Amino acid sequence: MDWSAQQLAWINLALAPGIGPKTLQKITAEGVSPYDIYHMPFDELKGLGLNEKIAKYLLDHPPNKPDARVEAALRWEQLPNHHLMTLACDDYPVQLQHIATAPPLLMVKGNRQALSFAQVAMVGSRYPTSSGAQQAYDFAQQLSNLGLTVTSGLARGVDALAHQGVVDVNGTTIGVLGTGIDDVYPKTNQTLAEQILDKGALISEFPLGTKAMKGHFPRRNRIVSGLSLATLVVEATIKSGSLITARQALEQNREVMAIPGAVHNPQKAGCHFLIRQGAKLIETPEQVLEELSLQLAPQNQALNNKQGCTQESSVNLDLQGEQLKVYDALDYDGLDMESLVNKTRLNVGQLSMVLMELELSGLLKQEQGLYARS
Repeated sequence: MDWSAQQLAWINLALAPGIGPKTLQKITAEGVSPYDIYHMPFDELKGLGLNEKIAKYLLDHPPNKPDARVEAALRWEQLPNHHLMTLACDDYPVQLQHIATAPPLLMVKGNRQALSFAQVAMVGSRYPTSSGAQQAYDFAQQLSNLGLTVTSGLARGVDALAHQGVVDVNGTTIGVLGTGIDDVYPKTNQTLAEQILDKGALISEFPLGTKAMKGHFPRRNRIVSGLSLATLVVEATIKSGSLITARQALEQNREVMAIPGAVHNPQKAGCHFLIRQGAKLIETPEQVLEELSLQLAPQNQALNNKQGCTQESSVNLDLQGEQLKVYDALDYDGLDMESLVNKTRLNVGQLSMVLMELELSGLLKQEQGLYARS
């Protein structure tokens, strides 16, 4: 790409050590552009609040004498489907541009246009329950089928499941990294990262070669929520990092939504806390669009109407006898064997056989000795 002098100044300054998004925002708020900075004398740079070390570094490394990090980024950008996107670019995503401390530079691999698509962030536990994992995968698929791009942090657990759900229906998903874009973390998500690139994108604000560090992930999370119209928390404990993302979404004046669950499930405690604080309670993917006041495509609306009957009513038409009795006794929170014996009046042997039949049919799930409807 042929960069203008203004854009090269943005790249150079964004990758300069000691110049973070907050510092750059403070400088530009005073009407000083990155291009102006490289034409200012030492004393004026100090007058902007920069310390002597940083001011000297900027004078020693103007855009026409870039340091190794800038040179590496410019070489990287020459590869197919590799992009550097600065705040000076016309297609810098508007949603992200309007947050506090917007990243001055994004390294984008894949479809750069996807960053401006209507997005919903999906976040949650790195170690979800089986029901939480299924919710993450299913919601992501259905939101994608409804025309939304799903954005997350490519972490293990809910993040990865959300990305995978979209990939499996050939949808668009965006993975925001807390590392350099050349270092996918965790390594187990490398294949998933490559699949995302078919239609979506990977992005990072960090220089190439940046390794995973604890402090990087809250910075990453502000981009996840900042790109999105809303943040949906699937499963989270009270101390989960997902609640940090939710707080950042609120600070960015974005919607926060949460999927509720069993009151005794600690992995849902964070979701319940958010709902008590005013987050929207979400039970179906369609409710996400309703909250965002988006219109379903006619074909999707027809599909939703067709599927409008509940699973329970259609199941009850097919089940008979003991299977129907057991299914009616189940709920979505889970019951142990003793409770089911008391509710159904079946002996343990009969009940075990029926539970196995229902589980093989995909109508119930078992987790830690509890049986619940799927």
